[in-house]
Amino acid sequence: MEQEFRATVERAISAYVADTYGLAGSVSTVIKGANWTFVARDGVQDRAFIRLYRTCRRSAADVASEMAVLLAVEDTPALDVSRPLIDREGRSFSTFELPDGTKRLLGVFAPAVGRELAAITADWYRAGVALSHLHRQTGLTPLAPNRELLSDTRDKETLAMIAEKSPRIAAEFSRSMDLLVDLGANKPIGPTGLCHGDVRPMNMRIQDERVAFFDFDDCGRGPQWLDVAAMALWLENMNDGDAGALWRAFLGGYGLIESEPFVLFARWLVAEHQLRILRFLFDYCELDAALWDVVLNRAETTIGRAARSELRAFVS
Repeated sequence: MEQEFRATVERAISAYVADTYGLAGSVSTVIKGANWTFVARDGVQDRAFIRLYRTCRRSAADVASEMAVLLAVEDTPALDVSRPLIDREGRSFSTFELPDGTKRLLGVFAPAVGRELAAITADWYRAGVALSHLHRQTGLTPLAPNRELLSDTRDKETLAMIAEKSPRIAAEFSRSMDLLVDLGANKPIGPTGLCHGDVRPMNMRIQDERVAFFDFDDCGRGPQWLDVAAMALWLENMNDGDAGALWRAFLGGYGLIESEPFVLFARWLVAEHQLRILRFLFDYCELDAALWDVVLNRAETTIGRAARSELRAFVS
């Protein structure tokens, strides 16, 4: 039944983008998660990626702001982004009605050019340069969606959700976060402005000296070093490459040095970003009890290492 519904939706999307965007070709699912993502292909060539936005906590105003940011980003020799395509009515997004009558916001994006980021210092250096070029475009900040990327209230809510599944892990999380607060790690430093919100190698493509970012669905305003720290969190879970060397290359490209105040704040941001990821899972994903155990135990280890200054990026 699920496969039949998916195929029906894919046919409907194909007809819609052909009529509304002039995009001919086959449409197939890439990821069916909180957001439902499709690719439109003409033979073996990717022509566009189509997103049906999640049905809650993503208003038309949020999506309009995301599109405004992407359309306003200035290309540089180091930076590109996957931009929204404009339909025949001049819109950067629209409302699409699924065959079951459900209505969801729909955006169509140009493919990001290049290959996936590899676990080599040259790629990570270029990623750091590209992120710095994005963050320095201060005119993007007023266009960003009006959402809090970091929030004490949401942290408390997330910890309460964790406690319902594992009081022990919630208590460990709280102890680690309290330790970071006692150290002063939560004292904001660095620039505030547009944040991508989900910086990780899977959301980048690299070609020569240029890195293209995509998936700005979680973009907003906040401490921009949250995007930097997100890469340290990713390194914590990578099995290949030299985490310390990749981290230093990334910071070098971004233009940062590992000063004591920066490292302390970055440890806090790694913990905060881990909580953000858990909140996403609580809000949008259905995991069985065994998988929740794996996810929460892994997150507990990461936040504990951040509190004890044992993250792989900082010690290797």
